Amino acid sequence: MWSAIKWFFRTLGRVLNAIRLLVSGLFFLAIIVFTVLIFSGEDETVVLPEKAALTLALAGPVLEQETPTSPRRLAEKWFAGDTTPPAMTLNQIKDALDQARNDHRIGALVLQLQNMTESSMTKLDEVGAAIEAFKTSGKPVYAIGDYYTQGQYYLAAHADEILLNPAGAVTIQGLGVYRLHYKSAFERFNITPHVFRVGTYKSFVEPYIRDDMSAESREDTLRWLGQLWQHYQDNVARLRNIPADHISPSKEQLLSRFAAAKGDPARYALEQGLVDRLASRTDMLQTVAEQVGWNSQTNQYMSLDIATYLRHTKTQPKSAPAVGLITASGAIMSGPTATPNSINDEHLSQLINEARLDADIHALVLRVDSPGGSAFAAEQIRSALLRFKESGKPLVISMGSTAASGGYWIAADADKIYAAPTTLTGSIGVFGLFLTFEEAFEKLGLNTDGVGTTDFVGAGLTTGLPEHTKQLIQMGVEHTYGQFVDLVAKGRDMKPAQVERAAQGHVWTGKDAKELGLVDELGYLDDALAGAAELANLGEFSVKRVQMPMTAKEKLLSQFMSDSNTLADWVSAALPAVLQPAGQQLKQELATLSQFDDIRGQYVLCVACQEF
Repeated sequence: MWSAIKWFFRTLGRVLNAIRLLVSGLFFLAIIVFTVLIFSGEDETVVLPEKAALTLALAGPVLEQETPTSPRRLAEKWFAGDTTPPAMTLNQIKDALDQARNDHRIGALVLQLQNMTESSMTKLDEVGAAIEAFKTSGKPVYAIGDYYTQGQYYLAAHADEILLNPAGAVTIQGLGVYRLHYKSAFERFNITPHVFRVGTYKSFVEPYIRDDMSAESREDTLRWLGQLWQHYQDNVARLRNIPADHISPSKEQLLSRFAAAKGDPARYALEQGLVDRLASRTDMLQTVAEQVGWNSQTNQYMSLDIATYLRHTKTQPKSAPAVGLITASGAIMSGPTATPNSINDEHLSQLINEARLDADIHALVLRVDSPGGSAFAAEQIRSALLRFKESGKPLVISMGSTAASGGYWIAADADKIYAAPTTLTGSIGVFGLFLTFEEAFEKLGLNTDGVGTTDFVGAGLTTGLPEHTKQLIQMGVEHTYGQFVDLVAKGRDMKPAQVERAAQGHVWTGKDAKELGLVDELGYLDDALAGAAELANLGEFSVKRVQMPMTAKEKLLSQFMSDSNTLADWVSAALPAVLQPAGQQLKQELATLSQFDDIRGQYVLCVACQEF
């Protein structure tokens, strides 16, 4: 009897648990469907106003290509009432401003940049060029904000009028590269770093074997940082018509002028000509409303956001012969599946093959925005590009913010290479890095022992690397470096000695790279597209983006992969606000280490370039 009763309650418990799991699963599925329906649907009933300001409200960085947003995050935003717009791509911004320039319904452009995180100067220059083109219409451009960070201000400088909250500030600090160094920590915890590299200036591995920057690394980094900072100052000084020392004063000038402003950051910004007027939030909205009218329902000026504007101003695609466009953004990695914000060698090779077989595509532009990564993966992509060239179609590279190391590896064989003046490229060098813990394990009383049939088994995390294994790895790294130099020499029609002068891990700006023969022209994506059309003898041409269609399953998986929480995310989120910068630095270091997936342990990667 008791056994029957126990069986009944045990069975009942299992049934109830199964029901609970089923209900939880259905609820979760309902949330996914609910959020997808809410956020992915387009409201075709919206009627655009007769007159409005186009509001460029940037959130996050300016992207090269769209990244998926997970259903969970969409649901969180909706339930929290978060109306912050998603990050936008460079192409979306440029398309919207180009259409708005000649649209009689758009009476002004408003830059709201407070949610924009630091973006590369190269991307901001392209957005700035689109703003300048918009200004040729005679329509005013306003920048409104409670404060402006350095990157936000660089974009705001294009406005006809910059308005700043009286309680706000403009923060311009300069450019720098700072990294954690681990040598002493490794010694304390008995971790042994094994470093293999070719290139005096290939500085990525330095933090693992030093406690400070080497003189060579300091020299190289200061050179290209100085060029980027000079570009920033020159552009802002020209746009604002103010002296350079109002943008980047000496410490003595800053202290003196700040004291004259009685320590008021907003007043200081006004007196230095960084902004045109101090205005409350209400005054800012009314300033724009004087130009385009007031919306009593939203209690602000008549406004159109970029996403809504683009949805309801579809342009007809041209029927002219096409130049293909592929965007390759992120670290170069290998593997069967693509992950967000990275360049997967198999996926990109498939896209290149699609362009090769597409009869409508007469030339290809590969937009590269990458600091490099796996040497093996870079070579697979380069092989696909060489096969594309065998078709007789011109291949042009457009370098974005960064096309360094592995990013340059895949670019070198193009018929023509375009780089922006502020693009970071070069970094022709190779390294290998292995961490072993044999001494740490020994301190803990853990010892590894065993037998093997040759001298090449048993090396690993707990046993270390014997000298003959180190020699083999170093020779492999040297071979890959020689391969790198040779492919650049062949692709750029240079002598190996010429390449060697530009190699050794040196990082170059686009301007220097052109002088060294590493790139052909200074220009942006539009220039590269026009150059590709010219090489293909096309007059009028259209642009055809080459993208692999994704199944519903692949889209859903991509969304969830973009939302995967790493340990660094959790640690960073748990830190108090004052320690958040340190948490972000740790997260960035761990993200860099996660890119190490080369099957031979050899990398062509410029870590410092990723920040610019």
